[in-house]
Amino acid sequence: MKKFFLPLFILSVAAMSSAIIGCSDKEAEAEIGRLTQENASMQHSIDSLQHTLDSLNAYGDSVKASLRKLDMGK
Repeated sequence: MKKFFLPLFILSVAAMSSAIIGCSDKEAEAEIGRLTQENASMQHSIDSLQHTLDSLNAYGDSVKASLRKLDMGK
């Protein structure tokens, strides 16, 4: 998951830098808006994938625990 955070960080810094400088160019402002929305969408996807990964890890741990219990009965 770390490899997703660097591009998002760079995108965020670029958007904030442009906003701080104060763009008067409407095309640049539109691009900043588009990139901000894309950033939010990517962050939502990352959060969703992290939730899925956490759920699968918990399920895997549960299966491992069940298998350990079966081995102890032998």
